[in-house]
Amino acid sequence: MSRSFGRNFKFFYCTRSPNEFSSRRSWPIGNYCILKQGYSCPSGFETGSVYWDDEDSDNGNGHGGILPSGSFGGNTRINYCCREDGHYNEEVQLPTSRPFYLLRFTSPCQMVQGMYVREENVKFDDEDHNNKNSVSGKYPMGANGGRNQELLYCYYSPLTST
Repeated sequence: MSRSFGRNFKFFYCTRSPNEFSSRRSWPIGNYCILKQGYSCPSGFETGSVYWDDEDSDNGNGHGGILPSGSFGGNTRINYCCREDGHYNEEVQLPTSRPFYLLRFTSPCQMVQGMYVREENVKFDDEDHNNKNSVSGKYPMGANGGRNQELLYCYYSPLTST
């Protein structure tokens, strides 16, 4: 089967507000990755990164606003925080008022109480010649340091009652 790639990707990132969990300041145990924000990962997470050797010709990379930890220029490195101290099938509690994403780590999508989950994958068309993609530490499932890396996202939306 032949696969085609879109010309460019545009991602919008959101971060957890420090006031999001008024009574809870830590992330629940489980099996998932989040985007790293700042200098260190929250307690219970291990750090890692994915490096994309982006296309050299017609490279339209740009960035702005609040970004996850990493480097953004002609090529891209994004840092992640990952944990596998719980079973993906045991529901965890996270805010349920709005949709959000987590990334798969070493298992299927983490189950979240009160949320429907759908897996989404994004495959990147990286530099074709002398590609220098790489991964380090703990990083999301799908990335492998080879050409045309892929990330497996888990999209969570609130369960609706009828």
